[in-house]
Amino acid sequence: MDFRDLRLALGLLGFLAEIVVCILAVVRGLWRRLPWFTAYVLLVGLVEAARWSVLLYKGQGSPAHAWTYWMTQPVLLLARAAAIADICRAVLGFYTGVWQLARYLLGIALAVMLTAAAVRTAGAPGIASYILFVERELEFAVVVILLMLLVLSRYYGVVLHPPLRGLALGFALYSSVVIVSSSILIGPFTLSWAAVSEARTTSFFASLAIWIYALRVPLPVPVRPQLSTVESYERNSRMVTDRMRELNARLMDLMKR
Repeated sequence: MDFRDLRLALGLLGFLAEIVVCILAVVRGLWRRLPWFTAYVLLVGLVEAARWSVLLYKGQGSPAHAWTYWMTQPVLLLARAAAIADICRAVLGFYTGVWQLARYLLGIALAVMLTAAAVRTAGAPGIASYILFVERELEFAVVVILLMLLVLSRYYGVVLHPPLRGLALGFALYSSVVIVSSSILIGPFTLSWAAVSEARTTSFFASLAIWIYALRVPLPVPVRPQLSTVESYERNSRMVTDRMRELNARLMDLMKR
């Protein structure tokens, strides 16, 4: 099996895994709890089908294949960002204050990402350079956001159920590989795009496998946290207020640095 056959085999396995994830998303009713994640999975399948159709018909090095890839990549980037926000909302949605803080941090991360990419690619030829920078910054933001989600969930005692934890882990794995591969392409290192593409394809296939394993069970029914007595409400309210103040102080210290 030569390199092209291996690429075709990985692409076929990945496409089949995407179909399985789409089926599980429909069976588990994810469009009700995770509409943007469901839309992202369906969009990935459509985009991959279009890319492979152009690749097989026009060839990998053709202008048509390059145009198709770079024009659809920003759409996938935005869809992936929305899917991450969907997971955060599913975990923190019932905790209004924490979710407002998370949305604020998500907005800051998006603004910083776009600004940093615009500054670094000023004067660079073509849209590909800008998309590579945006992609790297976005995936870095994804890893940071998922780490913050884990920290917030542990800090406030929010349960991160296995299906949501598996979806987040799949995103984190793929984002880590994209960060490394984009840094290699942008930096002074010499590595072919074909090798980078294989690494990304393999990591995304691993992410799909993690999602399939995570979705083997349905998402638990969301339960709004309830307080049984006035005393417990006052006690927990003071506890949450103290923790929010402590978290705010930590964030202020980080921003001063």
